[in-house]
Amino acid sequence: MAYDIEIRPLSFLRASEEIDERAAVALAGSIAGEGVWRAPIPVEKRTGIVMDGNHRRHAAGLLDLTHVPCILLDYDDPKVSVSDWRTGAPYDVARIFREVMRAQRLLPYKSTRHVFAPELPCSSIALSMLKRPAPERIRSERPARLFTEPE
Repeated sequence: MAYDIEIRPLSFLRASEEIDERAAVALAGSIAGEGVWRAPIPVEKRTGIVMDGNHRRHAAGLLDLTHVPCILLDYDDPKVSVSDWRTGAPYDVARIFREVMRAQRLLPYKSTRHVFAPELPCSSIALSMLKRPAPERIRSERPARLFTEPE
């Protein structure tokens, strides 16, 4: 089971949880220091809801990135499981949609824990590729797939 890493406009991603601003600033500094984006952000493919990586999403904005590497998933996908961060109990995924999409509210910090099996792949994409307007092939209706993890 492979994952595809796609470049998506930062504006497509919807924050789902509150963040620790200081942690996001530190993360932005770390990413800038490396000069590459290493951890694609898993997002719900239809809505752009960030499954895991709200700090990375915010850091991308702090770095003036216009695009970010993403892995598009579905909450119904058996590779995705969601639990309550504190109790470990299964999390009501419908609540994520209710709060983020309908009520336009963020969930509290560290509400959900997403687990992906198999683990998500890493990337190594120069930040300069994510700052400028995307090449024509990325702006098209069909997003660019940078690479697919071998099966």
